[in-house]
Amino acid sequence: MPASFAAPRTLPELLTELDGEATILAGGMTIMPLLNRGIGRAGKIVSLSGIPALRGIARSGDSVRFGAMATHSEIASDPIVAEHVPILATAAAGIGDVQVRNRGTIGGVAAYGNAGADYVTALTALGARVVVASRRGSREVAFDRFVLGLRRTDLARDEVIVAVEVPSTSGGRTAFERYFRVQGAAPTITAAAVLMPDRGRLAVGGATPTPVIVELGREFDLAATLDAVDEACAGRPFGDAHNPAPYRRAMARNFAARVLRHAREEQPC
Repeated sequence: MPASFAAPRTLPELLTELDGEATILAGGMTIMPLLNRGIGRAGKIVSLSGIPALRGIARSGDSVRFGAMATHSEIASDPIVAEHVPILATAAAGIGDVQVRNRGTIGGVAAYGNAGADYVTALTALGARVVVASRRGSREVAFDRFVLGLRRTDLARDEVIVAVEVPSTSGGRTAFERYFRVQGAAPTITAAAVLMPDRGRLAVGGATPTPVIVELGREFDLAATLDAVDEACAGRPFGDAHNPAPYRRAMARNFAARVLRHAREEQPC
């Protein structure tokens, strides 16, 4: 059991609780199972559930701003998301089971930093930015610089994710694909493609410690793009007993091809 529990109601109250030792509790879908199994420690738990400023989904200029406590279910069903960043709705709709989707949050997934997670790959392809805050002030970090490795991020111990800002893909074509061994389990491979009229980006997660990124021009060669994915996977191999690195590498190439083909076939959103 934690030594103390805090449930601030405002962002300023929250920041006063972040002393570098607190464990932040968002939806609890990741941290609570770990604590229940005795993995890690929590001298003080600070809950984000009572802070309205961390909730909501709204347009912000040419972007969509997601409060850190926006749940997967909210993202999957929100009309703003469907119109402006539909691949996030697709990614959210396939995460876990109903309980996970109702409680899990975009901020929680980002803070955990699992390079193969649905949102991590999609947000990387979308060129998202993470807004973080502490007593020292606030800052924005490009998502592809935020996830540093397997469960490692650029989030300091005294910082909290406030929001995730995602550029609208209106006028572009997008696609998202995932593969998992068991329905509802964490995906083995994820892939996302964003093809805008003047540029594009491909991201593939699960085969390397951080997502593979391939920047695309207005026109691109599919074979050369897949070779770039293959080369990146070979240079930074990642695997486990169930899905060794060579298997993940082959799957990464396969799903990169699938997602690019599907994006090309999509009608502009």
